[in-house]
Amino acid sequence: MRYLLFVLLIAAFAIADDDGCFSTEACINPQNFESDAVSLTLVNDWTLAEKALGLDVFIDGGSVYILGADNNLDIIQAYDVAGATLGAMTLDPSNSNCFGIAWNNEISSDTYYTCGWSSSVLYYTDDFGSSWTTATSPSPGSARGMDFDGTDYWCTNGSGGGLWRFQPGVGQENIATPEVAGNPSGLTVFPYGSNLGVAVSTYSNGFIHFYEWDGSTMDYLGAAACPASCSSSFGLGYSSASNTIYWAYKDTSSVYHLAEFSFSITALERSSWGSIKTSF
Repeated sequence: MRYLLFVLLIAAFAIADDDGCFSTEACINPQNFESDAVSLTLVNDWTLAEKALGLDVFIDGGSVYILGADNNLDIIQAYDVAGATLGAMTLDPSNSNCFGIAWNNEISSDTYYTCGWSSSVLYYTDDFGSSWTTATSPSPGSARGMDFDGTDYWCTNGSGGGLWRFQPGVGQENIATPEVAGNPSGLTVFPYGSNLGVAVSTYSNGFIHFYEWDGSTMDYLGAAACPASCSSSFGLGYSSASNTIYWAYKDTSSVYHLAEFSFSITALERSSWGSIKTSF
C-alpha cells in the first residue's frame, strides 16, 4: 500500500500544469547564475487579463506586434507596444497545449509555427489560423519556447535537454545548454555582433541565460535575474525595432504580465560547449 501511494504521488507530480510547467520543479533554484556579464533593465510592464506563453515579435514597417499563445482561449493573441490586445489567431482544436510561436520574418508570405509541451508535432499556418498543417517536432512532448533566426527555427527541449536548431522536414541538431537548470520556458534569438545571440528562461529559477552561436559552437555569455519578481517565467521575444526583449511572466499573486526590458552583455571569459556541425 505504501509503495502504491508513492507511485501515485510521483505520477501526480510529473503532470504538467496549465502553463506546461512540471510540478516537480523546485520553485527556487539554489544555484546563483548572476554575473556582471549580463545586465537587464525593466522598461515597461503591463498586467494581462489572459495568459501569454512563448512570445514572438512581428514587425511590419513601423508597426510592432507581440504574439503570445493562450492555451485556455486557444488563440495566439497579438499585442501592441503599449500592451493592448489587438487581433487574435485561432489555434487548431488539437493544439490544446500550445506554448511557442515563431513567424518566418516574411511580410508578404508569412508563415507561423507553434510548438507545445505535450505534442509530437508542430502546427503551422500560412493564412493566419484559418487552417493549420502539422510537421514533426524535433522535441516531441517537451518543446516550449520557439523562435526563427532568418534561416533556422529554434526551440527548447525540456528539462536538461538543451536546444533544437532545425528546419521542419529537413533536419535538426541538439545543442547543449548545461547552465539552464530546471524546466526551460522562453527562448528568443537576436543579433550579437556578427553572430547570433540566444536567450533562454526557465519557469522558476529566476534567471535568464544568454548564449552566443557562431554557426558551429555555442558559448555561454552569462545570466541575470529576471527584471521583475515572478513566480513563473514564460516567453521571450526580441524586437529589432527597439533592441529590447519582451518577456511574459506570472507574478507572485498569479497575475499574468507582459513586460519589456533592455539588456547589455559584456564579453568576459566564456565557456565553449563543443563544436556543432553547421548544416543539417
